[in-house]
Amino acid sequence: MQATINDILDATDAEEIEIEGSFAASEDNLTYLIFSVGKKFFAIKTVYIQEIMHSAKIHPLPFVPDYIEGVVNCHGTPFTVVNTLKMLGEKDTEITGGTVLVFKRKDDNFAIHISNIEMFFEPEEQDIRLEGIRYKMNLIPFFDTDSIEVTMRNDLLEKEE
Repeated sequence: MQATINDILDATDAEEIEIEGSFAASEDNLTYLIFSVGKKFFAIKTVYIQEIMHSAKIHPLPFVPDYIEGVVNCHGTPFTVVNTLKMLGEKDTEITGGTVLVFKRKDDNFAIHISNIEMFFEPEEQDIRLEGIRYKMNLIPFFDTDSIEVTMRNDLLEKEE
């Protein structure tokens, strides 16, 4: 049975659901990726990640907001690469290394430039909060891909007008 991420999120029992034939996931067994962008750490469910590209070649694009670094080719599909530090107006926006986190989304193709992969983590139920997960005595916030998409759409629509 083919399932989408929404099917997984809407699942009410612990049945296993096959995602594009590649792996099985259940609500009770979610793994998170903890990664850094600059000095900030974030967590995201691994079911939202399509690929982690190390040493990715980012091809610059003209006439886009400065936080869009360019596009990267992921198996023949272009993904827009975003520098979230620039998007948020941070002072130090340099991201060392060429690691790109490609998201699995139905409606758009984008990725973010990240500094480092900390680890894949299966937190205990009591370590999962609304705002993030507890890891090494710290609360690591969830990365919000939807806010990145909204900002990009708004900025790109303004440029067209």
